[in-house]
Amino acid sequence: MAAPDETPFWNQAAGTKKFTHPLHHARLANGLSRTAHILDFGCGQGRLCAELMELGFRNVVGADSSPEMIRAAQRVCPDFSFVVNEGARLPFAPGSFDAILLFAVLTCIPDDAAQKTLLAEFKRILRPGGLLLISDYPLQTDARNQERYAKFSQEPGGYGSFRLPEGTLLRHHRREWFSELLADFEIEEFVELDAMTMNGNPARIAQLWCRRSD
Repeated sequence: MAAPDETPFWNQAAGTKKFTHPLHHARLANGLSRTAHILDFGCGQGRLCAELMELGFRNVVGADSSPEMIRAAQRVCPDFSFVVNEGARLPFAPGSFDAILLFAVLTCIPDDAAQKTLLAEFKRILRPGGLLLISDYPLQTDARNQERYAKFSQEPGGYGSFRLPEGTLLRHHRREWFSELLADFEIEEFVELDAMTMNGNPARIAQLWCRRSD
């Protein structure tokens, strides 16, 4: 069964939600040339693209499945390239990018197979040794999340999945799943931080600094 089209939800979110996962500016800037080709996959309203622009990066592409998110990002960074991504095959040649940012995107892809397909595409379009920086949600320990994990444990993604009041299915992840998902990458560091969700709730997030391994 095909996954439902969540584009209407994310189109609406473009004007109502705030995304706050922090980017470690110094570490990124020290590890990449300013001429590096960077993909911000799931770029949303262009927040990270704007931060990359302020750091001096100019070869940045933003991709998102929501046309409204892309329109918002283009207003923020009119000199960058943006694409509306449709389908599992990404519209980029092999080895196109030196780095890929994936911030709060896996949570929007509850299905195991769909996540693995996306990571396979990242391996294809990253140059050898290229950086993959993931920021996403591990399983949370608070009662509110534990209750909804139990309620929606039969959904795609299993325990850790849950539905928002609007009906959109999201997912938080076992730490072991990150390791399985990134089997074709070298995980250089796994960092946990405090952040806020798009609905303004405090949460623990995981950031994984990874390299394409060959």
